[in-house]
Amino acid sequence: MTETTRLPLFPLTQPLFPGTTLNLQIFEQRYLRMITECFKKEQPFGVVPILEGPEVGAVPRVYPWGAIAEIIDWSQLENGLLGIVIRGGQRFQLLNSEAEQDGLVTGIVRFCPPDEPLELDDATADLLDLLMALAEGDPVVQQTFVAPQDGNALGWQLARLLPIELELRISLLELDDPGERLQQIRSWLIAMSQS
Repeated sequence: MTETTRLPLFPLTQPLFPGTTLNLQIFEQRYLRMITECFKKEQPFGVVPILEGPEVGAVPRVYPWGAIAEIIDWSQLENGLLGIVIRGGQRFQLLNSEAEQDGLVTGIVRFCPPDEPLELDDATADLLDLLMALAEGDPVVQQTFVAPQDGNALGWQLARLLPIELELRISLLELDDPGERLQQIRSWLIAMSQS
């Protein structure tokens, strides 16, 4: 039976994928409270992609799949805001959610099974070359970029960096098979080359 739990949720327009990192500036009181409580209780929070609505203010409509966020670094930024770097962890399906009085969204999530190992080989060499070129061209990505050691990391990093529509990229969060994720990415690349 797959484990379920209640998590505080951070809706973002930029999706978080397993093993990838995001830099965030925290300024809304609801998220400052969330980060403080997660630190104190040593509990994670979840990141879910926004489908409709803003990151700030009103509660947006979110995609029902996301990833656990691990805070790997934090600092006070020059503008006085809290800056955090998060890394994506285990995927989950959002079963239901509700907003607290201050607008912080919490939800019951069901964790997805861990990814099966997927080795890098000659068949993925072209995708790895593409990823390295994409990372090299993005100074922000370079700050935290680590070359993938397996096919899972390769797929998730490509999902983050490829200029693909949000709905397509976040649909990968639903797929349990890493090989299927790479096949899907390859089909998008073929479609892009033909357009």
